[in-house]
Amino acid sequence: MRLGRSARAAIIGFALTLGAVACSSGGDPNTSAPPSAAAAGGLEKTQLKVATLPAIDSAAIYVAIDQGLFEKEGLEVTPQVVQAAPEAIPMLVKGEIDAMFGNYVSMFAAHDKQALKLRILAEGSRAAPDSLSIMALPDSPIKTPKDLEGKTINVNVLHNFQELALTQVLKANNVDPTKINYVQVTFQNIMPSWKGGQIDAAYLGEPMVTAATATMGARKILDPASGPAAEFPISGYVSTQEWYDEHPKTAAAFQRAIHNAGKLMANNREVVAKVLPTFTQIDAATAATVTFPYFSSNDNPVRLQRVADWMLEAKWLSKAIDVKTLMSPTTSG
Repeated sequence: MRLGRSARAAIIGFALTLGAVACSSGGDPNTSAPPSAAAAGGLEKTQLKVATLPAIDSAAIYVAIDQGLFEKEGLEVTPQVVQAAPEAIPMLVKGEIDAMFGNYVSMFAAHDKQALKLRILAEGSRAAPDSLSIMALPDSPIKTPKDLEGKTINVNVLHNFQELALTQVLKANNVDPTKINYVQVTFQNIMPSWKGGQIDAAYLGEPMVTAATATMGARKILDPASGPAAEFPISGYVSTQEWYDEHPKTAAAFQRAIHNAGKLMANNREVVAKVLPTFTQIDAATAATVTFPYFSSNDNPVRLQRVADWMLEAKWLSKAIDVKTLMSPTTSG
């Protein structure tokens, strides 16, 4: 089956996602949500600017807006789209935005370098099966994970979550991760580089996995979200510790809305498909077919600690991070 114009547009849209994958988790916030912070005694601030990415895994904030979940908490949230999480860190430090959505590897690295004192407001996305894929072209000699040794694979940013998760999965499949050659390739250049032989296998996320399978006959070699990297935490909503200390009730209200969005999306794929065209170039038809990673409806320091531990193991951190000390108390029901 060949993909039409909408799917090709989705590939372009994925070029803007910067490694995002995203979606799913359970329940109806209208039946289980706790009393709003506004009703409980007032918020320190009601109008928030939050930096987001034009990526599938940013969808929770848009679902929360669309479904009135922020409004229920007494909040008015304005997304401010950036093309990469590192762009938003200076904005956060300067107070130009209240919070941001970004990948944990970049956030923990910034915290380690003391570029900011991090506070995690709410977990965001976790990798789901088949949302990421290491793929080979039909005529490639790469048939098994072991065949990846000595080969070149693309990543969008060196030393980021793609490489971190894949390293663990490679080891679990008896592949020496030190024998993989990673090269940084922008999303729009993955297909030309792959077809031109500059990379031997492609590290893809949705919707490119679906597109490469349908239009190129590409074969999956390995799922980077499998085994030890199952439900690998990718991105979340963060602010600075200083902002959190000044706005604890506002932070709790924001967290509840995000968690309730995750609950709603678990059993209602349509609410995600509805918002995707509003902040990505993925149209509704394509959104109905791609694999969504998971959205978190609660916060779990144990699963998130994996990210910091693996970064320390890779020597991407100068010292260990105790993730639970960076996380906000969970106020969601």
